[in-house]
Amino acid sequence: FLVEHHYLLSVLFPVAWIRGRRKQPPTIEELLQNERYREQIKVRAIEAEEKDKALQAKEYEEGLVARPVQTQVKGHASATQFEQTEFSEDPVSTANTFQPGSWTPPGSKK
Repeated sequence: FLVEHHYLLSVLFPVAWIRGRRKQPPTIEELLQNERYREQIKVRAIEAEEKDKALQAKEYEEGLVARPVQTQVKGHASATQFEQTEFSEDPVSTANTFQPGSWTPPGSKK
């Protein structure tokens, strides 16, 4: 198992050795230390995500932050929809959205 584990880690870790920035390949101890470090990072990321979710829930309850709006599927993409769905002749612009006004060609006169 250790040889197989060493092989798998040695494929991922020794970039510096492969690129010639390091003369010796990484030792088994270095590979194992790197693996432990990666596991610690994963655990810390999960803890930070859980802490952030708890903080968001608390802020929602206190009314400090608005809850996200439901997304609706329209056309081929999913996007947050804001109330106005009817077309007008005047262009509408709010924040980062821009909706051009509708245009109907005038009737032809013969």
